[in-house]
Amino acid sequence: SFDFFKSLISNKLFLFTTPLLISSLIFSYYLSIIQKKNLSLKDKLEKEKQNKLHEQKKCEEQRLGRTRAERELRRVVNSYKEDRENKNVERPPDYPPIGFLESCFRERNGTPRQGLIVTKGKALLKLKTSVNPTYSLEGLDQYSHCWLIFIFHENTNTLRSVRSDRPASGVKAKVAPPRLDGIKVGLFSTRTPHRPNPIGLSVAKIDKVVGDTIYLSGIDLIDGTPILDVKPYSVHDSVKSVINPAWVTIPIVPPLDNVIILDVAKKQLQYFVDKKKLKFYDNYNDIETCIIEILTEDIRSVRKRKQDKLTDQKLKQNKDTNNTDDNKLLHEEEGPEKHRFSLDILNIRFTVENQIATVFEILEDEVLNSDENIYLPSNIYSNNNNNNNNNNNNNNNNNNNNNNNNNNNNNNDNNNNNNNNINSNNNESKVTESIGNNEK
Repeated sequence: SFDFFKSLISNKLFLFTTPLLISSLIFSYYLSIIQKKNLSLKDKLEKEKQNKLHEQKKCEEQRLGRTRAERELRRVVNSYKEDRENKNVERPPDYPPIGFLESCFRERNGTPRQGLIVTKGKALLKLKTSVNPTYSLEGLDQYSHCWLIFIFHENTNTLRSVRSDRPASGVKAKVAPPRLDGIKVGLFSTRTPHRPNPIGLSVAKIDKVVGDTIYLSGIDLIDGTPILDVKPYSVHDSVKSVINPAWVTIPIVPPLDNVIILDVAKKQLQYFVDKKKLKFYDNYNDIETCIIEILTEDIRSVRKRKQDKLTDQKLKQNKDTNNTDDNKLLHEEEGPEKHRFSLDILNIRFTVENQIATVFEILEDEVLNSDENIYLPSNIYSNNNNNNNNNNNNNNNNNNNNNNNNNNNNNNDNNNNNNNNINSNNNESKVTESIGNNEK
């Protein structure tokens, strides 16, 4: 074997071909690896091209669909603009409310005319599950205030717009704001609720956000108001240099000079706070401040304000002429007109004399428990009333059951007495018979 290897080494051809063979094997090995990599890269590039073409085709289809939708929407909107006589059936889309406000103001009378004027006016907004409130309200508690976009749902002209028997006569172009005391201006220069589209915008303070509910204060909306949207109040919403008409900054109708709550009314209010009957207030100071803030803004209508002014003038004239008898008679017969407004479950009655409001009575509003209530209160009011009614019914049932039990007991006692009387009579007859037998 050694000789064989020695002969191979001595062979010059073998020495020349061996390195070439080894290098060709190595080259072919690496070449196959490179070819495999090239094939995989080509496949990957082809797939990427196909994906890109698919995405481009999808984007083109989406663009075409969006363009078609925009054209259709533009056609409907243009036809709506050109439709002066409202003959077109097609209308822009309706926007359903995201929730209904539960407010301490149950009626239009007494509700503040602007947001944040009555700082203690409270409300809560529970969002519908369709807007996914758990996630949609995330981050709102980091703001101090928010905008509420709502519908003036208590407008009489809004009701007429959906009635065929009493069609709406249109919105008046000029209105008389309360601060102008009867002077009319254009509706778009005011915050009147009677607008071509009864949509309102109000700012409120965010007290807290719990689950699907926003707790608000400084509210100026009545109970049951449909809310279309909630937007955070940003620092960019405030304007540094604002120009307003003089009747806005210095109104013709000034606020009242003072609000006095009589001791009788204070005791009545304290009773409702102590018994925890109120829905939005758990301390006396908040609701007392709310009452004072409401009355300070003079919630009387123009007619009632003029009537009170005439009464004050008559009293002043009689006082100047020293007609004390006439003055007393005027107080007894006419006196200042008694006004009212509702707050929470309360009915607050007051008078106004010489720009001073006097609260003389605070009682629970009986309208909540009667069928004459024209306002449909939220569940925060109706549920508790139902519970009270159920409790009263249960108490009545218990009383009836107790009465029935007492009657049954009385009947049993009577039966026992009758049995005892019968037994005693029988015993007496037996005794007389035995005595008679002995005598015999």
